[in-house]
Amino acid sequence: MSLAICPRVSAVRGGQPSRNERRRSFHRFHRVASSVDDERGSIHRNVAKSSTSPKNDSLSALDAVLGRFDENAMDTTDGSTMIDDRSKTESQATTVKDDRTPWCDAEYDVERDAFGCGPRWETRWSGLRIFITALSIEASFYVAGIVSPVVAVLESDAVLGDSDPEVFAREFQEAFERADVFTNALLIGEAMQTGLGLLVLGISLAPFVPLPRGWFNDVISIEPENEPTGGMFVRQRRKAQADALEKRRANTGGEIGRAVIGTYLAVALVTWILYAAGLRGGDADGASSVELIAKSFDAGPEGVARLVVATVVLAPIFEEICFRGYLMPSLTKYVSTPVAVGASAVIFALVHQHGVGDTAQLLVVGLATGLVYARTRNLAASMAVHAAFNATVIALFALWVS
Repeated sequence: MSLAICPRVSAVRGGQPSRNERRRSFHRFHRVASSVDDERGSIHRNVAKSSTSPKNDSLSALDAVLGRFDENAMDTTDGSTMIDDRSKTESQATTVKDDRTPWCDAEYDVERDAFGCGPRWETRWSGLRIFITALSIEASFYVAGIVSPVVAVLESDAVLGDSDPEVFAREFQEAFERADVFTNALLIGEAMQTGLGLLVLGISLAPFVPLPRGWFNDVISIEPENEPTGGMFVRQRRKAQADALEKRRANTGGEIGRAVIGTYLAVALVTWILYAAGLRGGDADGASSVELIAKSFDAGPEGVARLVVATVVLAPIFEEICFRGYLMPSLTKYVSTPVAVGASAVIFALVHQHGVGDTAQLLVVGLATGLVYARTRNLAASMAVHAAFNATVIALFALWVS
């Protein structure tokens, strides 16, 4: 009987392998097999389509349980084994790390995922980078908030005094409070926020391109050319993750519909509670979305059009990319996906700096958009929910004033 684990040994010696040779080959086999079965999802693609070493039925059965590996990795220099340079080169080139292969969250259990949020994302950047990136994006809000009113006033036909600073400041304020100038500043500010924020995000992520699978609209999936390797339980867990996510992703339309309806009902309930508690109406401690919408309607059709472009088109795209596309998955490096959904929703609501009533409603919107993105791994779904909510608020205001 030939030694299937290391056929070159018996080939060199020209006879039956000794007991010591079989023992050494057995230990070499287990060292290679254990390096393949990586519980943290480190996956290798088999580049070499064929091997010079023959396989028998026993090795094939073991390969099916432990995952694919290349037999050439077991070739080690031995006093009784001669390996030429060509064999060494082939052995070293048989496996390469594929950073785009599906990642396995070893702690995720599909059966215990009550909200269907799916596994965590593979995050390669540090917490400090996450914090600096989020802080830089927040700073872009202030930059846009300072520059956009100046640009809007300068583009208007307002006449500003340039001799007395107090007169200039008063005239500038009066010009900015005009409905047409205000809505123009709103649109300019949203466009600047989008451009600056995406620039910051691009700079932060540039060192990690190509990003791991699953980021932004890239779903975790099992593809024929990226068959999962590793131990049997690792492969089963990864396949269960991919199947569950793929099922929800295929029903993205239904997920969006349920999220939109759920958002409407939750916001209505929260608003009723706030009114009952006397926390809705004045909102003197922060900006009010009602005042913003009212001023846009005062500017006429052009003002309403600017409002729609800013709040229904630009805001959902930019904010979902930043909060749901980047911040929420980055947080899963430290917490589970449901916790990351909640944390990103809180941050999303607070950075808007609205009053208590609007902040509570934005918290509901953040939870809904985070949940639908986690379930579908499709940013278009969260953008649709966000845009639908903003459009509905504008439509309800239009019905109220008509």
